[in-house]
Amino acid sequence: MVAVFDLDDTLYDEVEFVKSGFKEISKYLANEEYFDFMWKRFLNEGSGRIFNDLVEKFKLDISVNKLIEIYRFHKPSITLSKESEELLFFVKNVKKLNTALISDGHYIMQKNKFYALGLNGYIEYPIFTDFYHTKKPELKPFEMVMKKFFSEKNFVYISDNPKKDFIAPKKLGWKTIRYKNPNGIYKDYPNDADFEAYSRKEIIDILEKIL
Repeated sequence: MVAVFDLDDTLYDEVEFVKSGFKEISKYLANEEYFDFMWKRFLNEGSGRIFNDLVEKFKLDISVNKLIEIYRFHKPSITLSKESEELLFFVKNVKKLNTALISDGHYIMQKNKFYALGLNGYIEYPIFTDFYHTKKPELKPFEMVMKKFFSEKNFVYISDNPKKDFIAPKKLGWKTIRYKNPNGIYKDYPNDADFEAYSRKEIIDILEKIL
């Protein structure tokens, strides 16, 4: 079997990247008050117009596009949780499965996250869909994984997003596991995967059953 992972809100909590990005912006602008403003606004209202509001409130001489660039392309200060490390160790070192990753989002941003988390030590074949001009729920990135591991018959996709992430793998006959991340934006959506886990530890238990 090949274990294929999503990235954001699956292997780590994306809110940590958000926090890291805000800190990078406040560091660039040399004012920690800006971080406090953005973080409070994010917690209360979501992302939305945070950068626009920051510029307007503090009358900053910087474009919103520049702030987006700093946020998107900074080298993030993010780490894997103990549960994520245990999950990846179980898949790669205990069960010795082949591993891949399929992640949407800007190529450079996702690649920076991948290396910041040290995922290159666990994931053999990362696919950042933006680089290949595709995205979920298209079949292409999943077919790329099947082509890479052509001698394998069984695949499982592990992700948090029931809106689009399981459409393609289910068409291709893969098993699917939805991680219902309590910190994720999709936590209230109904499940459409074969299995649902409420913790990363539970993902290990499900994998034990289906391997």
